Amino acid sequence: MARLKRPSNKPSQYTLREFHQNRNKVLVIRETGGLGDILMHRMMFEDFKLLAPDLKLVFACPRKYHTAVEDHPFVDEVVDSQKVDAREYIAYYTTTSACTRHEMALAPLSMKHRSDIWANHCGVELTRHNMHIRLEPEYVQQAQERLKRDGADRPTIALCPMSAMITKNLTEQQQLSLVGELHRRGYFVYALHHKPLPHLSIPVWHDLSIRQWMGAIETADYVVTVDTAGFHYAGGVGKPLTGIFTFADGKVYGRYYDHILVQKHRDNGDWDCGPCYYWPTCPKTKTVPKPCLTEITIDMIMDGIEKMFEKWPDGCQKAKNFS
Repeated sequence: MARLKRPSNKPSQYTLREFHQNRNKVLVIRETGGLGDILMHRMMFEDFKLLAPDLKLVFACPRKYHTAVEDHPFVDEVVDSQKVDAREYIAYYTTTSACTRHEMALAPLSMKHRSDIWANHCGVELTRHNMHIRLEPEYVQQAQERLKRDGADRPTIALCPMSAMITKNLTEQQQLSLVGELHRRGYFVYALHHKPLPHLSIPVWHDLSIRQWMGAIETADYVVTVDTAGFHYAGGVGKPLTGIFTFADGKVYGRYYDHILVQKHRDNGDWDCGPCYYWPTCPKTKTVPKPCLTEITIDMIMDGIEKMFEKWPDGCQKAKNFS
């Protein structure tokens, strides 16, 4: 059920003027990131407006993520979660910790997508799950021009090998082997991350704004990514996609995306403990990285990528002319 919250220093009853001025305003607050969670929040807002077309929907999140959501056609205003005054709203809903509570309570069988968890927290059942991303063409053009400068004369793969969580990152050896295999198959590979990756000999785009980063993904023929924002953006805009997951359930996180999943998963009959969500208390090792990452072989990754090529063959056929 939704939680109707009223600030403790607000009178228990609004004046008639206050009610009239604010009766249609609803605030959804996300006090933290990361970028992937902000993108998944975009899947909620169409259903809010379908339920209440006259609703003025305000989304509060950290200012650094505003450009990731300001273009949403069903969000009336994006404000800073650190400065917003909840007293201006008849009702507001804080989604910050809803997923953590839900996933940890039900782990390892937490089966709801995060957008559904947040929406249910606000009393809404989602029917659409559409991010409604409207990226300006200039950012795609910028990425295309950068690829030309980097010498991309073959079908392209955007690789996102790193996450904000070390337990989701591909190891350096996995990254090097993966890049080598993709080169041998005739693809131009470029990596996306927020800082340089000196162990890789491919272009690493680490100096991008959020909108430029979006353009870098939309420009690629294919996307290969760990469990990070790149997975959710590529899934949200329908790019040919391979997602590589560890302790979080990729079948749940990717439920509304058309993608190929690479994961040691209980459903495959070859992984008795995962995905478990409990990486800090992993019973198999106290060290990082965990077996749910290290036991993913390059053959497993390439098998998933080959399935992606089979599912979306256009870029694959082009690459064969270069390999």
